[in-house]
Amino acid sequence: MDRLQPRGTNVSQRNKPALPLIAFGLAALGALLFFSVRARWDRGSGEDAAAAVTSVDPMTGAILVDLHDGASDADHERVAGLLARAIAPFAWPTDRSALGHELSDPANLFRLTAPWSEVADVLAALERDPAVEAVEVERSWSLPVSAWQAPLTGAAPRVSDDPGRFVPNDPYYGFQWHLDQIGMPEAWTRNRGEGVVVAVIDTGVAFRDEGGWMRAPDLADTRFVPGYDFVRNDPNPDDEHGHGTHVAGTIAQSTNNGVGVAGVAPEATIMPLKVLDANGSGGWGGIAAAIRYAADNGAHVINMSLGGGMSSRAVQRAIDHAHSRGVLVVAAAGNSARGRVEYPARHDHVVAVGAVRYDRDLSFYSNYGQGLDLVAPGGDLRVDQNGDGMPDGVLQNTMVAGDPQRFDYLAWQGTSMATPHVAGVAALIYSAGVRDPDTVEQMLKQSATDLGDAHRFGSGLVSANHALMLATQGTSSARGLAALGLALFFALALRRRASLGALASTSAWSVAIAGGLGILPWGLLPVVGAALGTGFSLGALGSLATAFGPWGAPFVLSVGPAFGAVALLLHVERLRPLLVGLCFGSAGFLVVEAVWPTMSIGVLPDVLVGPWLVVNGALAAGLGVLVARMKR
Repeated sequence: MDRLQPRGTNVSQRNKPALPLIAFGLAALGALLFFSVRARWDRGSGEDAAAAVTSVDPMTGAILVDLHDGASDADHERVAGLLARAIAPFAWPTDRSALGHELSDPANLFRLTAPWSEVADVLAALERDPAVEAVEVERSWSLPVSAWQAPLTGAAPRVSDDPGRFVPNDPYYGFQWHLDQIGMPEAWTRNRGEGVVVAVIDTGVAFRDEGGWMRAPDLADTRFVPGYDFVRNDPNPDDEHGHGTHVAGTIAQSTNNGVGVAGVAPEATIMPLKVLDANGSGGWGGIAAAIRYAADNGAHVINMSLGGGMSSRAVQRAIDHAHSRGVLVVAAAGNSARGRVEYPARHDHVVAVGAVRYDRDLSFYSNYGQGLDLVAPGGDLRVDQNGDGMPDGVLQNTMVAGDPQRFDYLAWQGTSMATPHVAGVAALIYSAGVRDPDTVEQMLKQSATDLGDAHRFGSGLVSANHALMLATQGTSSARGLAALGLALFFALALRRRASLGALASTSAWSVAIAGGLGILPWGLLPVVGAALGTGFSLGALGSLATAFGPWGAPFVLSVGPAFGAVALLLHVERLRPLLVGLCFGSAGFLVVEAVWPTMSIGVLPDVLVGPWLVVNGALAAGLGVLVARMKR
């Protein structure tokens, strides 16, 4: 050993070349942490809510009190005491009943009606209590839909059925120019929304034949899960208006059944949630409670074709909760033709949708400007630009004049009609295996057709086929190559640093293990893809994390699986190269997921998900180094 050391050198000098490498490693780690946070950071408008008011929404006469989810009995008693003192000299209970009607038990959301003269005192008394997340005077939002509608007239024009396109046999599909506009015939050949639940928070849906109510004829084959009526507080969210039924049809109308018209994601499931009455109006409390209900009962996408000019803290908190559970919220930008998006579309973690007509110009009624994310077909009933003999509205099957016994095919216009197109495409992306709401939103925007003026059109016109291509092919391939490249980089870099016996075949094993972890897009292979289904387009590890849900995902998306394998198999010397590859493959997957997110870890705040993945990726790589350096 001594004769190999040049004269005049020492151990300190030999270690000097390692210092730049350490500095480079620390800088790379810092950069990864930065970009992992940035990838999930919701960059809102940053403006004051009061400055964003476009119109004053009517008050309901009630106060919303939203306590922390984990509020204890002692918290309830303290808040009740604060209420009683604030409302004095009027008599008021001092027990839990002082909080009024409980709109949502999981959210600890209450609605109470206090003497109007005491409202200011109630707000002042509660807003500083640590258990109170939000307290506000409740207002109502309503439907932004235009009053114009047109009944079906004449026979539908024939739609060409070219190779690579699927044209449903629904007889009136030829009138649905809006589905052709977003590329549905091509998208339907890839995915139709199976396994995804879309919550329609609206006037309810005509979903059942019971008690004087009728199911819309063209929703006969559409799947439903139980919903709720937050207007009457019962489990029957029946539609008394027709708006919610029309919206649900655009999302998941029974398609290719030889009846009527088609929907964007016909194999998706609808969760009907009624928050608007027969006049199309509903309070913030019911809307917030419905969002919580959807997020806690399995919804993947929420559609809200409603809105107003003022923001609600209770609704924003419910949206934040839904986002943390991996739910994408989509809402209408508004129909007041103003250069400002309305609420709830303007809230954080919401995709705001404007409307275009047949020629892709902005519809005359659509809101636009800061906060607009996308546009979708909403129609213009003043014109027939495609010459099919019908005004250019969005055609769906719904009730006539709010009569639950009468149904027809009606063309409506509005950002209300544009929004479910985006919600339906989002359902297709979820069905393709992408379950992180921020990533779904990014894919919707990145795949949109650029219409030029971002102030008027946001990222552009939603494109179903391009979005699915990005979700199932581009993302899987690019992520797979990136993660595999990192895994091989770890192995090759370590081999150059030292002669390590366990690394003799690490590169080959890294390739195999990386593929097994889901780094390689096995779902793109014809035979394997058909066997696994589109839900496995993210690979085995991604699908496993999704299956475990928000509580299990932190373990799956960590050093845990690699550490468990090492703990079990380290004593088998022949398997050490396999374990090294497993660790490096895990590290590559976690780092790529940190900066290119596709999954949600609901129990962690968004700002911590990226650092969690980066740190665990570093730990997995370090574990691989330790295993590689062990002597045989």
